[in-house]
Order: sequence, then C-alpha cells, then structure tokens
Amino acid sequence: MKKIAIFVFALLAIGSAAYAQQDSRAQIMADIARAGGEYYVYPTSQPAPTAAPKGYEAFYISHVGRHGSRHGLGGSLYEDILSTFTQGHEKGWLTPEGEVFYQAYKDFYPAVARREGNLTIKGQNQHRFIAAQIYKNYPSIFKGATHAEAVSTVSHRVIVSMFFFLSQLDNTDRDFTFAADYGQPYQSYLLPDIIDSNAERSGSAEEKFNAFRDEVLDLDALLAKWFTRPDSLVTRGKYKFCYDMHTLVSTLDNLDVPAPQELYEVYTPEERYRLWRVKNYRDYQIVGPSPDTQNLRVQAMRPLLDDILEKAETDWQNGVQLRLRFAHDSTLMPLLSLMGVNDMGVRVENPYEAENYWRNFDIPMGCNFQLVFFKSKKNPDILVQVLLNGFEATLPLPMAAPGSFYRWQDIKKRYGN
Repeated sequence: MKKIAIFVFALLAIGSAAYAQQDSRAQIMADIARAGGEYYVYPTSQPAPTAAPKGYEAFYISHVGRHGSRHGLGGSLYEDILSTFTQGHEKGWLTPEGEVFYQAYKDFYPAVARREGNLTIKGQNQHRFIAAQIYKNYPSIFKGATHAEAVSTVSHRVIVSMFFFLSQLDNTDRDFTFAADYGQPYQSYLLPDIIDSNAERSGSAEEKFNAFRDEVLDLDALLAKWFTRPDSLVTRGKYKFCYDMHTLVSTLDNLDVPAPQELYEVYTPEERYRLWRVKNYRDYQIVGPSPDTQNLRVQAMRPLLDDILEKAETDWQNGVQLRLRFAHDSTLMPLLSLMGVNDMGVRVENPYEAENYWRNFDIPMGCNFQLVFFKSKKNPDILVQVLLNGFEATLPLPMAAPGSFYRWQDIKKRYGN
C-alpha cells in the first residue's frame, strides 16, 4: 500500500489540472455515427480494465445504466417525415434529391412505422453484453452465492433492458439470484419529474441557443436539398424538421433491419456535425452544467447520488453484490455532470467551446456508469474503480492507484452531504 500512498501524494502535489479539451469534430469525422449523439450505438471494443493493486479483490458493483438501442423518439417522428415527403411528391415540390429519398423511405417505412421509442433486439443484446463483461472482468464478485438488487423507471424499454441484463447473469452463474422491481418510487430519483422549466428555457439562455443555432445551421439550405417549396411543406418549424431528419438517420444503426444507403446520405458529414453540435449544446444547457441555466436537472440527481452512497455499505452488510439501476440518458447526463465524471462538470460560457468538453455521444445507447469496489485483507482502505461504458473514467479526486482507482473514503467525503 506504500506505493499507493506515494502515487496519491504525487497527484496531490500536481494540484488542480486544467480540463482536458478534446477535438469533437475530429472524433465525429473519424466515426460519423457519433454525430447521432445519444443515438450512438454502444461500443464493444473496450480494453480489459486495469488490475487492482496487489491483494485487492472486487466484491461489489454499484451501477447506473441506460436502456439499450431503440427506435427514434418524437411522437409521430416516422409518420411526419413520410407525410411531408408524400405531400411534396404528390404536389411536385420535391427536388431530384428529395425524390430519391422519398422513394427509398416509403419502402423502408413499414419497418419503423409506429415504433417510436421501442427497444430493438440490438438493444436487448447490448445489455447481455454488458452483463457478460462484468462477469468476465470481475469473477471474484461471482464466487459462491451472488445476489443483485435491480430497479428501473416505468419505461417499457428500460424494464426490458433490465431483465435482459439479469437474464444473462442468471443463465451464466448457477448461484446467482436477484430481486427486480420498477415503478414510481424509483422514478422519483432515477428520472425526477423536473421538466424544462421556464427559468431554464427562457430569457438569455434561449436567446443564446437560438443565436448559436442560426449561426451554425443554414436551415433554408438544408431544406432546399429536398423541397422546391419548403415554406409550403414544412409548417412545424424548420429546425424541428431538419433535426427530425437527423434523428432518422441517427437511429438507423440501432435498428434490427438494414436501411437503404439513400437514408444514410440525407446529410453530408459536415452537415451532420453541425446538427450534432447544435443538439449537443442544447443538451448541455438543459441536462449539463451550463452557466446559462439554473441546472435544475443536474441538481435533481442529488437523490440518486445519495442512493449510490448510502446503499453501498448497507448492501455489503446484507449480502448484496450488485446494485443495479436502469434509466435513461436524461438520468446519466446530469448525474455525470453533477459528479464531474471525465470533467463533465465543466461550465463553459462560449457555446462554441462546450462541445470540446461535454459531448452527448459519450452517453450512447446502453450507456452504463459503474463503481467497482475492491477490498484487501491486509489494508483497511476500500478502493473503487470508476468505469463509463466499460472504459476507465475519472473523478475530480486524487487517484489511489493507476486504472481509475479511488479511495472510498475520499468519494464519500467529496460527494456526501
């Protein structure tokens, strides 16, 4: 443990590091699917986590996860797009590019009709994969009898995700047992009823967003790609329609059926990047730590953070090895912002700079945040490894050992009331 103490001392001596700026545009251009933001498909090529210091063994995991891949949200998203293009086709108001899209989309439409928000088989399998990775990476947790306590929000896609996660462990470990539940008592802290308030969505914050959107996007040029008379067809807002089209293309990789190439080509990579940065900034304002708003959603995650802190030691005493919570991107984004995971707590005034610190594609379909607890027979310090989507993640605390290991006492002191 002497080496750990030396490492902590070295980190403390460094002092507060600057936030790590990242080139989001380069990352999106390297993988254009990242432009889908929260529709990005869960990555499956994580390296094995760094081994714990000698003598330490994993014994408990506290987990918060998002449901798996689903169809697009937006009420009648798929139907509205078809209706607009059908009307344009019938009136002769489509450009050649618009006609190509219409012909491909009307044939594809039955595969997505009336399925807005539905979990896909791909989404189910993501949770099997995540559970299998936990079993593979932390076998000591599953020695002997292993019990999990799992809860979810009332959303059908979240409930189903939870049970596919549990079924994977149940089929793998013969000594595994679990208790699972969903409902309003869990909804109150997994997805608090904090709707975008007037205080957050009005005044200078709204003006700032609109100005940023209008500088980044040329909505008239985007609509002119498909329509000769866009003002006669797009009556529910130009940005809404352009973003609905972006949602459509962003969902395609999450579906269980192949989509025609014409649907992937509705936007150029540069257009997709620009649409992403506008939506990312909107997410930053609403569920991130933006200085433009009152951060009501970020602060609303305090009860969930308290649940993580308070349940851990109680679970150890009661023979619970896994505490599993299943929710949404609108749970994880503000929670990670509240905790400052991977510097997501940074407050950026300039909307052009926000994307290089806070990115919604870091919360993909199936996103999960794990605190993996380790103990040693020779040392009283409990260590916690922090993972986001299976990758080692950081907290605004000194590390106790390489591999994103932190002292449990430091975490309680930093985040406790």
